[in-house]
Amino acid sequence: MDSYSNLRARAKCNRFAEHNGIELTLIETDHVEGEITVTEAHLNPMGMVHGGCLATLADTVTGTAVATRGRVGVTMDCRMDYLRPAVNTKKIRCVAIPQKIGKTITLYRAELTNDEGALVAVGTFSFFLTDKPLPNFEELVERAKAYEQAQKSE
Repeated sequence: MDSYSNLRARAKCNRFAEHNGIELTLIETDHVEGEITVTEAHLNPMGMVHGGCLATLADTVTGTAVATRGRVGVTMDCRMDYLRPAVNTKKIRCVAIPQKIGKTITLYRAELTNDEGALVAVGTFSFFLTDKPLPNFEELVERAKAYEQAQKSE
């Protein structure tokens, strides 16, 4: 088992991210990348990827980067700057870039790009690191699978 399997399991437990089609594509210490494959459900009435969808992607990716430290972290503040419309793109990619890793406060920059690699948005996210270690998400995933199997066999 590699050192990031619990974080991959954490992603499976994030129903909100799953509902929004967020996929984590790279997990390393203090560095995470993720993406969404754009569907009609991601678009606002003007046909652009909704800003809330971009913010959700950025918060999920940066929050996972914080979790690579092995402690529970909670978002304290976020700011998004939308630089260009996210239109005519199949994917939006996000990279979490650490700006400051402190004992209790971390700060990350999120960079979101379209298919051509152009920045569509950037975000700044601060997190408070608690003293609590991350739960065993692998165990939670296994329990959920067992529950689903039991439901199917009834």
